[in-house]
Amino acid sequence: MDIRLVRNDELQQAVQLADDVFRKPGQSSMGTSFPFLFAPGLSHSYGAFVDGRLVSFMGLVPFVIHVGDARLNVFSMGAVCTHPDYRGQGIAGQMLDRCKQHAEEAGASLLFISGDRSLYTRVHCYPFGLTEHFTLDAEGAVRLKAAASALQAGDSPLQLRPFQAADAFALHAAATTRKVAYEQSVTDLGRMIDAEAYASCIKLEHQTLVAAHGTGSVDSFAVIAAPGRSADSKPPTVIEFAGPAAHVGSLLAEAVERLNLDQLKIPVSWHEQQLLGLLLEAAVPYETKANNGTVYVVNPQRVLEQAFPVADKNHKQVIAITSLEEGSYTVKAGDTSIEVNPAELVSLLFDPLSPHKPLLPDWSTIPLPHTSGLNYI
Repeated sequence: MDIRLVRNDELQQAVQLADDVFRKPGQSSMGTSFPFLFAPGLSHSYGAFVDGRLVSFMGLVPFVIHVGDARLNVFSMGAVCTHPDYRGQGIAGQMLDRCKQHAEEAGASLLFISGDRSLYTRVHCYPFGLTEHFTLDAEGAVRLKAAASALQAGDSPLQLRPFQAADAFALHAAATTRKVAYEQSVTDLGRMIDAEAYASCIKLEHQTLVAAHGTGSVDSFAVIAAPGRSADSKPPTVIEFAGPAAHVGSLLAEAVERLNLDQLKIPVSWHEQQLLGLLLEAAVPYETKANNGTVYVVNPQRVLEQAFPVADKNHKQVIAITSLEEGSYTVKAGDTSIEVNPAELVSLLFDPLSPHKPLLPDWSTIPLPHTSGLNYI
């Protein structure tokens, strides 16, 4: 068994294995839906080979997440699959160890994993963050539209329409206004909207709407995973959005009406306070969940170093995380120290409702984008 990085000339084997495991007739190929994983280039993904044949694959993609002025270097893992003849032999566990080592050597602080099975949770990969999942129906869309319109009183009329290729630069400009988001180029955005990564997994198709002022300048967008050709798809859901909260609210209400949706799922991360307030004002029902998948903290102190403007924005206190021999951590903020286990550390870092947060003076929770967005792996 040879476990190593996958070469470009072996990527087609990876696509075939992933398609055999994850795809059913009528679904797009994993190679089409996940170009960052399967397109030729510098590979970070690992494979297990027997006599040159790929029998197990673990996809790994590097990203940069912007949190205000901070930059978090992270990896996302997905498309983890093993040929049926080689399951139950501990191969995936060995590959996961390699991926964690790879992330450490690359200087990453976090490893996001699209799954939550025991392969991950038994090696300190935990649910993280806090996301409100709203369910918008036709009546709620009417209320949301009214609430959004009230915030736009006196502004020039808003035009809501489908995205066009000529909107590419404006779409990117809107995306860059977000304080917490994956780093995305103009090309990345177009490529990911076309790829339909997460949408393809739940048998939906992208519909992208934009909001433009009366002058025609686009300043907002919403990517919706909506029903398409498949008859057994999951409920429609919002994949990604950007722009002023009132404009995004108008786009979401428009999507329900324009696409004739019975309901639309809207995941909104805890830090997106303006949109949260608008949806709550419109009395859209919701339930609270963690972010998608699980996260592994590659290097706790590195998380703080990369998120320093967030974790200690006023530079008034020394913050540090020290590993203890028994597997727990000491977290110090100013003159106060507490001891936490690995799960509690993840909660303290990313959950604004962490019970340990009040124990540390002026501790700031690190916000993260929703991981089932366009950058889903």
